Amino acid sequence: MRLTAAIAYDIKLQFRHGFYYAYLVISLFYIALLQFLPSSAREMANILLTFTDPSMLGFFFIGGLVLLEKGQDIHNTLFVTPYKPEEYIFSKTLSLTLLSALSSYMIHVSQFGFTTKPLLLMLGVVMTSIFFTLAGMGVAFRCRSLNGFFFLSTLVALVFVLPLSDYLQIWSTPLYHLLPTQASLLLLRSVFEPIPPLQWIYAILLLAGWSGLAFLWARYSFRKFIMLQMGGDGP
Repeated sequence: MRLTAAIAYDIKLQFRHGFYYAYLVISLFYIALLQFLPSSAREMANILLTFTDPSMLGFFFIGGLVLLEKGQDIHNTLFVTPYKPEEYIFSKTLSLTLLSALSSYMIHVSQFGFTTKPLLLMLGVVMTSIFFTLAGMGVAFRCRSLNGFFFLSTLVALVFVLPLSDYLQIWSTPLYHLLPTQASLLLLRSVFEPIPPLQWIYAILLLAGWSGLAFLWARYSFRKFIMLQMGGDGP
């Protein structure tokens, strides 16, 4: 019940700070861009844009949100209540994931209608958003300024976007199959290219494993750089 209230609060906060309007503008821009592309290139472009939406946007938006709350000293008052760090992390992650899912689905439907079966596509969007939001949160907890966050997060993001070079047929290595973004691209492509069950099971398990690691890192970063600096080690 407390987590539900926290998610509702975060959605209101994101509305107040213009996140939904920003996502709407970005989504409309993507839709307009896809309309100008030839149909032969539209599927690939849609996958790339859909990947960018939950991954890069969620990754950087969560940094701005966390640093905004740091600047307003919200954490100092928030955690004198029974509110737990895990609830804070889950609330931020799920609220931004909802936003990414709505945006990605709108972009996909605008181009390809309701004729495709987007179950694995949306699963890929949701799991990708969860991973990158958690990863971005872990970076943001460690940073004091927005400039510092953008510098450090760019270095982290560069590692995880490397599988795009395989998708674009620029360069490939078996090591990409260890990265979560390889699984993300596999699930996103499934709406146009059906994949065998073993492949989507691999993709789901890989993303789930990386998301678990990202959560542990975000929680550790929160306790070390937020809770301990408030004078306590938290619950």
